Amino acid sequence: MSKAVFPQSTTRSADRAHTPLLPLSPEVPADGGGLAGDPRFHHAELVRRVFTAAGEVEAAEWALDQALDDAAVSDDEIGVGMDIAPVDGTLETARWALDQATSALHAEIRAASRHGVPLAVLAEVSALEVRELHAVLDVPDATALPAAV
Repeated sequence: MSKAVFPQSTTRSADRAHTPLLPLSPEVPADGGGLAGDPRFHHAELVRRVFTAAGEVEAAEWALDQALDDAAVSDDEIGVGMDIAPVDGTLETARWALDQATSALHAEIRAASRHGVPLAVLAEVSALEVRELHAVLDVPDATALPAAV
């Protein structure tokens, strides 16, 4: 005997199609992503790419927050048993998208830094602290260095 199942909405906030503005490649080529011509004019393009990648991170963070809000009001159990609830998949997808966006931002920051974009500019367009940029660039933090004697 079969059991009638009422139709349920399968649309979740993370199911909406999101088209990233940058490729999902975790690393940008050493030439800055195909920039040609005079290197003095690369800074504006590199700054724009960092700004765009920072926007992608912000959008991914928002999508994860929405997925977490949806999970909080859901009747589904999250991460329990062998059955994977749609909420689990939505959360995992949102976390993956945030990881990809963060990797793309870090790659853009490294490419811009290699081409001489100042840290102050990178901090402003990426919405990161200079200390966070030092961690991304694997540069020792100047405030953590011992004072010269």
